[in-house]
Amino acid sequence: MALRMNGITGTYPTPSLAKQYSYSRLDPILTIGLSTDAGTVQKTIDVKALLEKAWQSVMRKSENKMCNNYFKTLFRKKTLKEVLNEGDITLHMLEPKPGKNWSVVPYANASGREIGLNPELFVDEDADVVACTLVHELAHVAGASTNAGAPQAEAHAAELALMSCSCQRQYDKDIVGRNLTIGTPGGQRYV
Repeated sequence: MALRMNGITGTYPTPSLAKQYSYSRLDPILTIGLSTDAGTVQKTIDVKALLEKAWQSVMRKSENKMCNNYFKTLFRKKTLKEVLNEGDITLHMLEPKPGKNWSVVPYANASGREIGLNPELFVDEDADVVACTLVHELAHVAGASTNAGAPQAEAHAAELALMSCSCQRQYDKDIVGRNLTIGTPGGQRYV
């Protein structure tokens, strides 16, 4: 299994989503404008280094017995390590489709073994937040529901993975698969 980063480690096809947002190539170095009291400030982020650090954390989590035991409770009955060993995971950037704005774009989305990430996720350059977001999305790959209308235990299964995978700081008891901006004690996340 390898981590493939579309636009960074190669160019990979993007899945077609029936959503208001789509997958696209990641920028290895992302420069974004941040609004401050003094005006707009340009910030440069080494996306490649951030994603590599986050992925190393995910790999360490895949060795954690408690994390693997939780993943075995999901629909596919596979550990996180087994899910990762099934094949490559490809990361993409998420962006709004033409005519839409960024408010429709979640922090992350899983489509099979493809995971899209909102570039806002990179602003704080916190590899732990990125890693825990990836754990949430990998729980979907392992069979956690994406149906926010499902019963609470089912709809909350991907977020609950954070409690067993050393991501308690990012966990939010109210996450049930919706596209929301969430302020958590460990920082802000979109899911």
